[in-house]
Amino acid sequence: MVETKPESSAPAEEFEPTPVRSGKNPRPGPLRRMGRFLARVFGPGHLTTGGALLPALITGAVSAIAMMVRLFVPGPVGMGDQGDGHALLCSLGVSNVRPWDYGEFTRFIYPSWVPHEFVGEACGAAGSGEPVYSSQLALLWLGKLITPLLGWGPGLDTRAVGVVCCLVFGALMAALVAVLPGRASFRILIAALVTVVMADGIFSDFFISPYPEAAAFLGILALMVALLHYWNGRGNRWLALLFVLGAGAFTIAAKPEMVSWLPLLALALLWLPDSPSRRSGRRLPQKTWWRKSIVPFTAVIAIAAMSVAVLSLQPKRTTDVNLYNAVFAELLPHSPVPEDDLAWLGLDPGFLASSGTTVASPKSAALNPKFHEFQEKVDPAKLAGFYASHPERLIGMGERGITAMLTPELGYIGSFMEGQGQEPYAKDRRFPVVLGLYTAMKAVPVALVAMQLLTLMLGLAVAFRKRAAMGRLAVVVVLAGWLQFWVVMVVSGQPEIYRQLVISGFLGALCVPLLVALISVLASNPAAPKLGDPAVIDPAAT
Repeated sequence: MVETKPESSAPAEEFEPTPVRSGKNPRPGPLRRMGRFLARVFGPGHLTTGGALLPALITGAVSAIAMMVRLFVPGPVGMGDQGDGHALLCSLGVSNVRPWDYGEFTRFIYPSWVPHEFVGEACGAAGSGEPVYSSQLALLWLGKLITPLLGWGPGLDTRAVGVVCCLVFGALMAALVAVLPGRASFRILIAALVTVVMADGIFSDFFISPYPEAAAFLGILALMVALLHYWNGRGNRWLALLFVLGAGAFTIAAKPEMVSWLPLLALALLWLPDSPSRRSGRRLPQKTWWRKSIVPFTAVIAIAAMSVAVLSLQPKRTTDVNLYNAVFAELLPHSPVPEDDLAWLGLDPGFLASSGTTVASPKSAALNPKFHEFQEKVDPAKLAGFYASHPERLIGMGERGITAMLTPELGYIGSFMEGQGQEPYAKDRRFPVVLGLYTAMKAVPVALVAMQLLTLMLGLAVAFRKRAAMGRLAVVVVLAGWLQFWVVMVVSGQPEIYRQLVISGFLGALCVPLLVALISVLASNPAAPKLGDPAVIDPAAT
């Protein structure tokens, strides 16, 4: 009998399924690699603030020089004066050297203002001689100081005002880099994008002009810097509040329509900075919200009182002209039932003959014997009440306003000096970045509103998810643009609508750098901070 031995079985092999090819290249493509490179170089990283002093100084200097080159090379460009500049500059004792015919002096810019003494109603608001106040006077006064130093003779040259504005802008860009969070490269990128917006001729040309829009632009940028510093919660809280108050006062005092910033300043001041315990995880004694809000609430009252004072100092003539335009140039011409609208306002039906006119027209309602009724019965509050009871009118008004805002180039005044080889009324298009964007948006005007809504939503996400001040700033800028838009449309009316809405257009254009910043912050995923970081507490040590 043969004995058999069981064969030893081979060790079982582990089953490994064959991977299915997905068709995707395991190596990232060029676009993805470029995106990673840009995120690594220009991404915000950790949203820490402070530091970056040298990059801030360099950015400020480069921004100021870039704006000067933009405005003065190869020749100066500015914004032609329609005669409004006299009301401001005459208080500085200067008179414009220009042709006296309106059709002549609006064709080019005439920057030279020579010493002249005015008497009585010859200085002030046209038609009344009331003094005109604006924070633009501060820039004009500084320009008058340096005009002789720059070799432009006695008096004032608006080219010197342009130099002042460029220097102030450079200082604001340096401050912006200092208060922004994140890496220095990210901060410089955002400041560069703001500079690109400001450098477009539809905005920067106001630097070489007597118009108060220059003060409004610089005031808005100063407010952005001040609010970021306030929300960062670094340094002395009182100084941060004073910075916001000063920037807010300068901005609101630029133009009467800038009073629309008042509710936004109240929101910003009462939107308190995050406490150190929320940022670092430390458990510190907490004050109640109302105790922490006493000082900001006091600041809101102060800025409100200042706004009332600014409005009370505005010439009555200017207010009357704006009300006239709001009714006879805007409300009645676009109304389906103008007779009923006059009845709602308590005005005589005879005023209908003046529909579509300005105060200087041959058929102006100012020539109507009953015009005193209009002056007694119509005021901004009554106009606001009318549109509150007729909200359907706001749709057509909004469409007309957006179309005007997307047409920011003032083609009825020139941008060049006479003798520069340019045609009369020629416009400055050396750097038409925003102009090109807005011209493209005119085909689909809703794109502007969509861009603002996207900025608002991303701002809220960054403000509450990342607890970053940049998100709060985006919310304030978008809401400020909308409020500014409706204040102009309801109170100022159709004439000069293109120039009146240029500030709303500036706030809309600022959505571009804000969007870049917000998307970068939301997309960033920096490595978690180590326990050695002073902002992180080791749980084992507590």
